[in-house]
Order: sequence, then structure tokens, then C-alpha cells
Amino acid sequence: MSAALVRGAVEHALARTRDALRRHDLAAALLVDPVNIRYVSGTSTMPVWTLHVIDRYVLVPAEGEPILWEYASAPAELVSPHPHLETRTATSWSVFGSAERARGRAERFAAEVVDVLRQRGIRDARIGVDRLDTYGFLALQEAGVHLAPVQLAIEQARALKGTAEIELIRRSLRACDAAITHLHRTLRPGMTENEAWAVLTGRAFALGGEYVEARLLSSGPRTNPWFREAGDRRIEPGDLVAFDTDLVGPAGYLADVSRTYLVADTRPTARQQRLYADAEAFLAEIIGELKPGAAFDEVGERLSRRLPRAYHPQRYPFIAHGSGLSDEYPAIVFEDHHAGQIEAGMVFSVEAYVGIEGESEGLKLEEQVLVTEGGVELLSHAPHDERLSGL
Repeated sequence: MSAALVRGAVEHALARTRDALRRHDLAAALLVDPVNIRYVSGTSTMPVWTLHVIDRYVLVPAEGEPILWEYASAPAELVSPHPHLETRTATSWSVFGSAERARGRAERFAAEVVDVLRQRGIRDARIGVDRLDTYGFLALQEAGVHLAPVQLAIEQARALKGTAEIELIRRSLRACDAAITHLHRTLRPGMTENEAWAVLTGRAFALGGEYVEARLLSSGPRTNPWFREAGDRRIEPGDLVAFDTDLVGPAGYLADVSRTYLVADTRPTARQQRLYADAEAFLAEIIGELKPGAAFDEVGERLSRRLPRAYHPQRYPFIAHGSGLSDEYPAIVFEDHHAGQIEAGMVFSVEAYVGIEGESEGLKLEEQVLVTEGGVELLSHAPHDERLSGL
């Protein structure tokens, strides 16, 4: 992966983060979520592990350079592309490694953070945190740190992608498209859903993918309703196989694409073709609404009327959502709409699940797109099923 691209992404991220902190009246952000750490530092150490064990964290002041506390056993070559990032050894207080010493080690972590805040002249200012366990939160609170939530500020910063980020997203999608194409060519009756999922993810990982955030692949009658993960069911001729990649690809950027394929050399049923046509039509409706300046709530209200009423009871919860280092802000939803508007530089995954209650099949399609001043650019190019789409 190009170090220059990652460096460019980090420079953009730090500028966006500092601006967001100022808007939210925060003197600094203390980040422990590995996705946020990667955003502002360009570094990643065991990201899935550190989703549930706090072994690294970073402090990003609104004014001044960040400090990364790195996992104690991380190799020395894990150096941030940001040239002015100071790196120290993290104090871990997880019960897994600390047992009854967890509270005392969390207090040591808090004391180290307070010392830095004092040196930076922001000891008594509002400090944003994204997520901490109870030990860490209470230790900072007892040390007198004025804590405030920072995740909204960080997600708003992440919403607009810089040039380097967009190129890294394209690279993740190229790996994802290739993995989907490989599954499309390999899929056959007799495979289990788990075997099909292994075909997809195995190729994705061989091309630099890092991990997947879910295991959403289902076949035949398990496609309705949605959100069933891959299991040991054997795929039969004429089945629909629907899946959502949720792939975190090279350099950590998400490739979030869904496809549904018809298995074996069979003719699609009228229902299968109807489902596919309705899903494709709804995706086209969504993409047509993604224009700079359009309000999230107005777009959501219009699109909620365009999805055929029969699909509403089991509709996907999001119409579109931001895609960067993960599923992220903003989200365009059917109801309980969010404030804000679409801007050029946002990357969205647009979603369509169509399945009627009581029927034996459903169908999932999803594309990833970039909003520009001149229109929407399709970033995902994995093949559709021509038999289902009628092309």
C-alpha cells in the first residue's frame, strides 16, 4: 500500500478532526476505537482484538500534535505516516491481562493522560472520548478530567473524504469486486453457505482484505427475512444466494457491496425477476437523489414513498449510509430522519433489500458510490446476475 496515499489520508483526517473539535468546543479527543485511531494516525494493530480490549489509544488536541500510546508488544516498524506523531507505550488495564489489578492500571493510564493534558495547557478543558470501558472512564472521571462525547464530531469529520482516501476506497473496492467475481464464477449446487462465504472472503483476504464486519450470506428460503448469517445449509439448483461483503480492505477502508445470484443453469422464476427488478429500480431512485445540498430528511421522506409498500415491513433499516473506514455517518433512513445535507466528497453505500412477509425468498443489492459536484460516480463494479436482471 502506498505510504504517500496513507500519509495524505492522515493529513486530511487530522485537519478535519481539529476543525470538528473546535466546532464542538472540545480541546482534544481521546480515541480508543481502533477505527478512529486509524483515521487520525494511519496505524493499525490487531483491529478486531482492540475492538474489545483497550491496548492502544491516541490523544488529538485541537491545537498541537497528537500522541499515540501503542500496544506494548507492537513491532518497532509500526510507525505512523504522520511525521510529527509522538509514540509512547500504552498502559493496558484489561481484566484479561490485569485481573484484580485492572483498577490500579486504569488509574495509571488516567494519570498519564492528565499529565499530557497539563503539559498542553488543557488540563481543565472539555476532553472528548469515543468509547471507554468502565475502568477507564471512572479513572479519568476520578482524576478530574472533564469528559464529553466525541463520536459525533469524529464521524462528521470522517464524512467528507479527501483525494487520498477516495483512492484508498477505490483500491478496497477493486479487491472486493474481484472477490465477488470469483464467487460468481465458483458458486455451484452442493456447496454450503459457509463454503461459499469462504470462497468470497478467501479471495478478498488474498488480495489484501483485512477482516469482515459480519457473515451475511444466505440461500434459498433463508434469504427471507434478511440478516441471516452463513450456515451449513447446502445450496440447491435454482436457489438465490444473497450476501453483503462488509469487507474492510487494504489500508482499512470499507467495501460494502451486496449481490444476489441465481445458482446453476436454471431459468429464474417470475418472482425472482420481479424482486431483482424492484431492487434495481430502488437503487436507481436512491442514486438519483444523492445531490450536493439535498437534505437528509427530505431525501429519506421521498425515497420512503418510492419503495413499494409490500416491502416496508422487512425493509433494510438504511436507505444509504456513509462508507469510509467502516459504516459511518451520515445515514439516510426511512424515518427518525437525521439533520444535515449531502455534500460532494461523501461516499455512500446504497441499500435495497426486497422480501415480502411470508414468501420464501428475498433479494439484496447494494452499491458503493461517490457524490461529486458533477453527479454520482459508481465505485462498485462487481457483476450483476444477467439472468435475474434481464439484461
